[in-house]
Order: sequence, then C-alpha cells, then structure tokens
Amino acid sequence: MRFIVLKIKNNYDMRVIHKLRIGFLLASTLFISQGCNDILEENPQSEISDAQFWKTEADAQAGVAGIYDALQSAYSRKYFVWGEFRSDNFKASPAGENPEALQLTTNNLNDQSRNYGGWGDTYNALLRANLAINNIPNISGDVNGLLGQAHAIRAFIYFDLVRVFGDVPLYLDVITGVNDDIYRSKVSGEEIMNNVIIPDMKKAEELILTPRDKGRFSLSSVYSLQAEVYMHLKEYALAKQALDKLEQMRQFALVNTAEDFHALFRNEPERSGLPSNQMETGPELIFSIVLNIEEDQGAGGIYSLFWAGVPPFFISDHLENKWIETFPTDSVSWHAKYPDYTPKTVDENTGQTIYGDYFRYLQLAESVKDLGERRYGKYNLTNYSGNEDDTDVVVYRYAGMLLLKAEAEMQLGNKEEAVRLVNRVRQARDLPGIKLEDYPTTDDLHNAILDERQFELLAEGKRWWDLIRTDKAVEVMGPINGQGEDRLLFPIYFQHLVDNPKLTQTPGY
Repeated sequence: MRFIVLKIKNNYDMRVIHKLRIGFLLASTLFISQGCNDILEENPQSEISDAQFWKTEADAQAGVAGIYDALQSAYSRKYFVWGEFRSDNFKASPAGENPEALQLTTNNLNDQSRNYGGWGDTYNALLRANLAINNIPNISGDVNGLLGQAHAIRAFIYFDLVRVFGDVPLYLDVITGVNDDIYRSKVSGEEIMNNVIIPDMKKAEELILTPRDKGRFSLSSVYSLQAEVYMHLKEYALAKQALDKLEQMRQFALVNTAEDFHALFRNEPERSGLPSNQMETGPELIFSIVLNIEEDQGAGGIYSLFWAGVPPFFISDHLENKWIETFPTDSVSWHAKYPDYTPKTVDENTGQTIYGDYFRYLQLAESVKDLGERRYGKYNLTNYSGNEDDTDVVVYRYAGMLLLKAEAEMQLGNKEEAVRLVNRVRQARDLPGIKLEDYPTTDDLHNAILDERQFELLAEGKRWWDLIRTDKAVEVMGPINGQGEDRLLFPIYFQHLVDNPKLTQTPGY
C-alpha cells in the first residue's frame, strides 16, 4: 500500500489539517513550492493512504475544505500583488523601503522575487483540487456540489496562472512521489484555457446547485468566474450570458449608504469594539477567500499592504487627481460640473453637504496627508499588527459584476444599457449618472466604464487585469512607468527554473 508522505512547506498550518483529520494526504503534491530535492520526509508526523481516505461524504467535505485552506495561503497577499500594484492605482511608498513595491510600480520586475514570481502555494491548492476531482466521483452520497467546487477552484487558479505567466506547467493528475512525472514543460495558455479552464467552469455550473455562499464557490460565483474568463477572451456575448444568469438569480443588491459600503470590506480586531454586523458583510458579496485566525487559518496580508504603519504602497496621485476631477470635492466645482445634482450625504457635525465621491473615496482615503502619501482604508482605518489580520479577500462583488456587464453590453453595441448599468452603481453611491451623449465615441464610453470600475474596485485586485484584457496596459502605464508590450506577463521565480530543468523563463525577462 502506497502512503503519501510529502513534506508541507510555506507557512502551511498543519493544525487545520489535524482538525479535518486528513493528515498529509491533501498536501501530497506540494513538490513545486520550493523544489523537488526535499519533497520526501522519511518520518512524517502522520500519514493516511489513498486507500484509507476518499471513502465517505465526510472525506469529500474534508478534502474540499483542504483546498480552500490552501487557497488562503496562496492568495491572501498575492491576489493583490498580481492584480493591483502594477496598475495606476498605487505608487510605492516615498520612503522607498520596500524594493518589491518599487519593482511592481516602476515596471522593473526580476526573477528574484518569490512574492510575485513564485507559484508554490498556488500549485499546492491546484493539486489538492486535482486530488478531489480524481477521487470524489468514486464516493457515494451528496458529493456533486463538492466536486463542482473543486472544478471551479481549479479553473480559477489556472485562469490566474495563465494571466500571470502566460504558459505554465499543466497538472491534472495526482502526483504521489518522485517517480511520477514531476518535471514538466510549459503548456500554452491557450491550450489550458480551452481544455481545462472552460470545461472546468462549465462542469462546475452543471454540478453546483447552491445559489450563493460567500465563503465557497456557489452557482453565483461560477457565473462571475465565467464572466471574467469570457471577457478576458473577448467573448462578450458569452460573458453577457453568464452575467444575465447571475442577475436572474436575484440574490444580490447594491448597498446605498457609506457605512454599508465600508461594511462589505472592513475588518478590525475584536478589541476595536466594532460590531461584527459592520464587518465583511452585505448583500453585494458574491465570493470571498475567507480567513479566520480563530480557526487557525493563519494571518492574511491586507493590513501590511494597505494600512501598515509604513505601508509599501500609497494611493497614486494620478488616481486621486482623476477621482477629484471626476467628482469635485468643493461645491463650486461640483455644481459647475453637475448643476442638476446635489449629493444627499451631509456632515453630521455641521449639516453641510459633502461633495465628491464620499462612499468610495473621501471616507476611506487618509485625508491628513498630501496626495501621493495617503493610505487607503477600505479594509481598516487603524494600524494593527499583521498577526491580527484575517481579512477576507473579496474576489467577486455585485457592483463589479454590474460594471463588467456594462462593458460587455457596450462591446455588443448596447450602449444605452451600458449607461443604465453604470448609473445603477452611481445611484447607489449617491453620485450623478453619466449621459450617453457625453461620450461621442465607443472608446470614450469604454474608458468611462473602466474609470468607474477603477473607482469602485480600488484595492480589490482588478485594475491590472482590466488593463490587460482591454489591451490598455501600455497606453495607461507607458507614460507612468515605461510599460511596454514585452513585459506584460510576470517573471517566474528563478528557483523554479533551477528545480525544474524543463522550464523556461517568461519572455522579456
């Protein structure tokens, strides 16, 4: 009988696995994380054979829980490193104390950084999904939804790997030891997209019946994933079809107060005194990668990125100036631009109207500092230790999906509907709507929708991917940091190339 005895690395918390009673089985494929020389551990702390596990519905539940556990390690920080900081949303701290922040924001990436070039934790989660996909079909009971979640997660991860690196090694089987085919060459991103990602997300839609679940892939988050994939592929009719299905579920609604908007993201330690019903909750949340320190899932990375004592990133003055130009913060400029709209938000101390984008900008940007030196408080407004950070990574949110649908409608020629969708979000945020006649060309309207997504989804890991899929990364980032066509992908961490002689570096590095 073969036992799986691979060593777990990269801050993976074994206490969770012990609680789930699945031992080392779920980590059987963590050979990519740091190399293959030290995969095997002769005397593991615990071991469970393939034959002993994957027998019951409870085993399937525990196995899928292990995938989400790995997803937390893979994405708690990297989700933002990949999707946020190469865009025009943030700039490196003027102190210049974080070299990786400078590399990301100045388009000066190299192969020495595991933080943006490493994929070990990501493949760990991916290969756990493979374990579930290969074994759950042999289990009787109510397991279809669990199998669907494993397919959705595999599609989600491979979609990110293709967006980040282009071509990557492909693993759909279960690796159990060094005698297996561990060292693999890259497979083209197009092949992975057509043969894995799209079939997996279709399979997930077929198997999952749960309409919504913030902490797990449900039918609504599968539709959201499909929409992002199809928008990336410029298959706008298919993206609209997925988003129509999401809308038809009638499971979500936009919040319409600043407090409720902040409550979607805000997470502060219990000692802050903030009620739990004001943190990480609300009708817009479709899917989040959920962290919980009390359940020994480890600390996240959001505190250290956005509101640390000396954060590596500040809101870019480029974005702040665009925001203020779009939504002036003084009454004279506001009424000159929007003579027919007066915001409803008032200062509770003075009773005076607050002008500007209060929900998304004014209440969350650090106002006591100058432009270009401000932290962004979407998740917390007080500096706490990173050890207390179990902030959820918000992956899919209703407002973001509505704005994505606006873009799909525009690409399909339905400009009036695109404007209507943008204005649904603006109305909920107490902002004046846009008018189609103000955008004489399709590109003008497209840029307005992308700007609205930039404002709405700041610090949610979406902006870089918006620029990539719309072919606007060079246009937008070139004047800021010299971004060219040759470095739109990320470099692969050099250690992966040392460990796997069949790999080649990303072109351009």
